[in-house]
Amino acid sequence: MPDVDLRDLRLFLVLCEELHFGRTAERLGLTTSRVSQTVRALERKLGDQRLFRRTSRMVELSEAGRALRAELVPAVAGLDRVLRTAAFRSRGPGVVRVGLLNAASGVDLLSRAFKRFEATYPGATVQLSTTPFDDRLGPLRRREVDLAVTRLPLDQPDIIVGPVLSAADQRVVMLGRTHPFADRADLSIEDLADHTVRRPYGLTPEQAEATCPARTPSGRQIQFVDAPVDDNAALLYLLARGRLVHPTVAPFAEHFQHPDVLVIPLRDLPPSICALAGLKDVIDPDRDALLDIVEELSTS
Repeated sequence: MPDVDLRDLRLFLVLCEELHFGRTAERLGLTTSRVSQTVRALERKLGDQRLFRRTSRMVELSEAGRALRAELVPAVAGLDRVLRTAAFRSRGPGVVRVGLLNAASGVDLLSRAFKRFEATYPGATVQLSTTPFDDRLGPLRRREVDLAVTRLPLDQPDIIVGPVLSAADQRVVMLGRTHPFADRADLSIEDLADHTVRRPYGLTPEQAEATCPARTPSGRQIQFVDAPVDDNAALLYLLARGRLVHPTVAPFAEHFQHPDVLVIPLRDLPPSICALAGLKDVIDPDRDALLDIVEELSTS
């Protein structure tokens, strides 16, 4: 049996993802030559198999490298779970704090994951809180929660995006019964250019653009209005009075209803994706154990 260090195997897996020696070195805090030496040593220990094909322009996995990666990924993931379980036993149960969006998608998946997490690690608990309407990522960045349910896209340097909870939430527009659009079967972004749209609050620029682009496909500018609200009741009141329209997602519109507010599909935006997110610079076995369970359930 070859004497292979686990750190060398982890380096191999990172190189499989990056397919670039320089980026792998930067990611692991090593020199490029150290990465090359480790790969060559690993190849020798495995019977002089070439794990990568390298040219001056590219790096790609060899057939032996692909086979090793396919078997190694679940093996290392399993070992990580064993080590986390051992850590839980030695230091006692952990607590994972999760911030939930109003009417978030994937609640059934999360509920099953929370139950499995608490059953797998006796004494461990999940604490839930509601994310503020106008400060979606604030609790995560202030470390008041360990994970936050969020809408994608999310491209922030301090945040990692975890498992997808739902990938098919329809984009819709909420508006009052007296609004000129009230009799429409569906709407397009072009339609919104002629009416007052509530500016998305508490979103990153990329999330806001996905919710309602600043310009229509033909180049017309959307007329946003600043209409900050303290809660969803205030938003529904403004919509019912016909003051504005509110682009959102179907789960939100289904959860927060008003007799004088209608929901109309927005046909030319792709479905919204809901996922878990956490901070990049945090080392938290409890959080990662819960993420593993959510990932496993989401793909089963």
